[in-house]
Amino acid sequence: MTKNQQAMAAVIDLLLVSGFVPDGETRQEHVRIPTAKTPVFGHSGGVLATLGGRQRFVKSGTTIKATVGQRTTALYRIEGAGLEGVRGIATLATNELSAIRAAVESL
Repeated sequence: MTKNQQAMAAVIDLLLVSGFVPDGETRQEHVRIPTAKTPVFGHSGGVLATLGGRQRFVKSGTTIKATVGQRTTALYRIEGAGLEGVRGIATLATNELSAIRAAVESL
């Protein structure tokens, strides 16, 4: 496993021990991102990238959710419909397990 994968596994273990359960994945999109060497012109150029597909968890009996990605882990609360109902709690680097633990314990 890479260091990023090890960090993700540690965060997922922490969430599961803290009462979170798996809740699917975030939506995944494939996009073209322009670079200096390959700008995007219409339907060509750029570098293909995949965005999203992060693992999602929900704390049982609450509206608190978490997404875990290779770079960042986000904790948030759902208070209404759509994006307007999402209230961020914390977005932290996935490799900073102690900061994530402190945020989860404060919930």
